[in-house]
Amino acid sequence: MTLHAELPFAGRTVISLEPGHFEVLRRTVALAFRIGHSAPYQALVDAGAPAALRFAPGNFGVFMGYDFHVTPDGPRLIEINTNAGGALVNGLHTAALCDPVALACLCADLLPVETMEARLVSQFVAEYEAVRGAEERPRRIAIADDEPGQQFLRAEFELMCGLFERAGIEAHVCDTRELVRRVDGALALGDAAVDLVYLRDTDFTLDSDRGAALRAAYLDGAVVVTPSPREYFLLADKRRLALLSSHAALESLGVAPADASFLASVVPETRLLAELDPEQTWKERRTWVFKPAGLFGSRAVYRGDKISRRRFEAVLSEPGYLAQRRVEPGEIQVETSAGPQAMKFDVRAYAYRGEILLLGARAYQGQVTNLRSPGGGFSAICVARRAAC
Repeated sequence: MTLHAELPFAGRTVISLEPGHFEVLRRTVALAFRIGHSAPYQALVDAGAPAALRFAPGNFGVFMGYDFHVTPDGPRLIEINTNAGGALVNGLHTAALCDPVALACLCADLLPVETMEARLVSQFVAEYEAVRGAEERPRRIAIADDEPGQQFLRAEFELMCGLFERAGIEAHVCDTRELVRRVDGALALGDAAVDLVYLRDTDFTLDSDRGAALRAAYLDGAVVVTPSPREYFLLADKRRLALLSSHAALESLGVAPADASFLASVVPETRLLAELDPEQTWKERRTWVFKPAGLFGSRAVYRGDKISRRRFEAVLSEPGYLAQRRVEPGEIQVETSAGPQAMKFDVRAYAYRGEILLLGARAYQGQVTNLRSPGGGFSAICVARRAAC
């Protein structure tokens, strides 16, 4: 993979992650995926859900993102995301900073970039095979977003095209609105049929007007969509954190006691705000973060120690808000043009079917995660060896 200096938000920091912490990440991702695809869990979340969200296409979701804060007591899972952006800039580009030969005595399980690229492409092929059958391979992929030229990580779209093309798969970036149904029922971009859509659009459940043709083709089985709206509904809807953080809820779903205890310790307590006593929650506000269930990228997220009473009252009146116990992110020293600066960081595990593919971090300053802090941005993760050479 060619590394470009103009790639946005790619820092030069390498963050060391303790091996025990990586094991927590690995176990958390595997458990969340397994539980999310169990029959009791799906029966619970499907109750009363629209038919379109209960539709199971057969595939899952590429680049699932599991976001952790690393605390003195270990990693804590803050969010799960579908279509988690930054995998090529965050995970792959920054991983190139960790030379497998130079850092072999310090970092565990480093892979050459070419090997990592092959693993990333293989998840798209696996998604296609899951729907179309073994040995089937997509010929044409559309990377679809809302006004892709205006997107925060638009440079990554071209990197994705290059990744696919090196694997012999035709790929195009398009606005979701450009996808249309042909008279033969196929989904098309221009006159050419599309086999698979890599959905970067944050219309996760394909409810918007711009996604009408894509939604219809998806529900008809005319195209493979990844991440699928079903995968978002099962795992990335923030309301699912209320289940994953509750020992009692997990055991009621048949999760083994040891696994339920583990997840309940890793996922901060998360509750539907409407279920909490407003006055008691206001008194305890400093221990909570308030998040909307359906938004992303720290939009409309309020730290309890910063929220005003007026804003708190407004949040109470909005449906779908969650209260999550506040967990402080880790902190590192980052070299900047102004000298060393203390910055917060979080760790994102990019995963497919419960297996971690890439790790990346985001270093930042401020109340919520951002990539614009001078000297901050995407940072590489080195999982430290248990014993150096």
